[in-house]
Amino acid sequence: MAWPLLVLPLVLATTEPNNLLSNPGFESTTDQGEFEHWRTLRGQARRAAGRQGGHSLELLDPSPTDSVLVESRHVPARPGGVYVLTGWLRTAADCSPGLYPQFHHENGRRLRESHAQAPRPTVWREVEVSATAPPEAATVSVAVYAYVGDVGTVWADDLRLQVRGGGEPGGFGIPRAAVGEKDTMEIGSRRELMVDDVLLESLSGSARRVLHRPVPANQALLPDAPWEGVTSAYFTVFRDGERVRLYYRGSGGQHPEVTCYAESPDGVTFSKPRLGLVELAGSKDNNVIWAGAGAHNFSPFLDTNPAAPAAERYKAVGGGPLLAFVSADGLRWRKLRDEPILTKGAFDSHNLAYFDSLRGEYVCYYRVFRDGLRDIVRSTSKDFLTWSEPAPLTYGDAPPEHLYTNNILPYERAPHLLLGLPARFVPERKKVAAHPEMGVSDALLMSSRDGLTFQRWPEAFIRPGLDPRAWTDRTNYPAWGMIQTAPGELSVYWTDHYRHPSFALRRGTIRLDGFASVQADATGGQMLTRPLVFSGRKLWLNYATSAAGSLRLELCNAAGEPLPGFGLAEFEPLYGDELEGEARWPHGDLAALAGVPVRLRVQLRDADLYAFRFGD
Repeated sequence: MAWPLLVLPLVLATTEPNNLLSNPGFESTTDQGEFEHWRTLRGQARRAAGRQGGHSLELLDPSPTDSVLVESRHVPARPGGVYVLTGWLRTAADCSPGLYPQFHHENGRRLRESHAQAPRPTVWREVEVSATAPPEAATVSVAVYAYVGDVGTVWADDLRLQVRGGGEPGGFGIPRAAVGEKDTMEIGSRRELMVDDVLLESLSGSARRVLHRPVPANQALLPDAPWEGVTSAYFTVFRDGERVRLYYRGSGGQHPEVTCYAESPDGVTFSKPRLGLVELAGSKDNNVIWAGAGAHNFSPFLDTNPAAPAAERYKAVGGGPLLAFVSADGLRWRKLRDEPILTKGAFDSHNLAYFDSLRGEYVCYYRVFRDGLRDIVRSTSKDFLTWSEPAPLTYGDAPPEHLYTNNILPYERAPHLLLGLPARFVPERKKVAAHPEMGVSDALLMSSRDGLTFQRWPEAFIRPGLDPRAWTDRTNYPAWGMIQTAPGELSVYWTDHYRHPSFALRRGTIRLDGFASVQADATGGQMLTRPLVFSGRKLWLNYATSAAGSLRLELCNAAGEPLPGFGLAEFEPLYGDELEGEARWPHGDLAALAGVPVRLRVQLRDADLYAFRFGD
């Protein structure tokens, strides 16, 4: 098992200056009698009289078929640096021991060693060996070794390891991400996802931002009732206490458009309760909650406004122009008023509204046409009745595209971030010649911190895939909402095989917070943030690596220089796959840095960073 790096920077706590080894004269032992900062890997080690008083290391090698080995604690290496190791050795009987400077990869694998031996037998004799650290060296250590075939006793004392030149420790041959001119941002203890580049200053090496995609799972719902059908659409899903509610348009069957309801205990599969609320063809034995005006795109939400009356705990928008609806139980609905609340739009889409708890207002995103393209605007309201003029969304340098729906909502684990899953419609394409309608669709991912300025990934978040039935019009439309269905899993939902007899609502899964990551391959890369002001004492990361991969972190000042004790070289590398992996430096507590601007440098090798947060 590899040791963590020592607590101090390159020049470590030793008994003499400029010596990289701690306890080089073997004077200090633990309560268990082991030498501090050394470990015995093979053989028996004990303390003996020193070369000039004090103590020394004594190694016993009783068998010609075994070797004995004592190794120093690993310290950060300077790639390209010339290391000189000197030490005093003495032997008895048939032993010819050696001193080894050893260089190690960051995953612990030994990369290179050099050695020099003492003749057998001998009185105290000084031995010297030099070696150059390879470019990929992460750490260096020293070994005292007696070989297979040796029999006898070895003594070692007064070792010294020094270095000339070389790169900064902790870089491991990866170029440092450069400092830029972004100003300071206060993040407190918020969770920050890698869905946008707002926090990022620069990337280096192979580091890049990568979009991830949900993995198709089961069919969550089959809209197969006579009042449903193959053009059922505009699904809305949200958790409400111990159940997950699902609302959608029933259409394409034997009845006019209606609003249907289903529910689930886990968000994996949904059942359709017989509610007895709306009469269809002489029967109320159905799961319909609304028929008439607004049923085409009825879009409910759970109102989290603390001032909302109990009779209006659930609200919805629907129709075109948009009408407002309210309900006490999410099942029995009424119009809030007869007149529409919003009139300036196209509205033939999944328009939606919700209460923004951070901003203390209702928000509505809805469809318009702008410059001949389907697009999205936003209005806001304090009372759900009087709304602001529509304001268009902007998407930076993303290309103009038809955005049929928007599916925007605050991300529950980081509500300052708005995530949208708009359906991208390409009306001029037709992949399946026999299909009656033009157009193909997929879904995109976009995010915003102010509700109007969005960063939109150009690549598809949901692709049609191999099935030809996914390459026809208006399939792959995401539902509004996402549900955590397992400790590390989010479920998203989309229409599958629209207009086909096999039509269903498909569930897909994605890692918690895992919409995008900063990723580097095995050659390594870095990301550097803008200056951040955080609160708390600790830092947690949502990350994943390969078996040989790793993450290292560094806290820097505004100039990008490592803060003492919080450099890459001092960081205990992270490897594995964790949703909340704790970042650890020897100094541990980050409280002294809270409230002042710091940059976070992350060095990745065959690894992904999905999110991070500071806190207590």
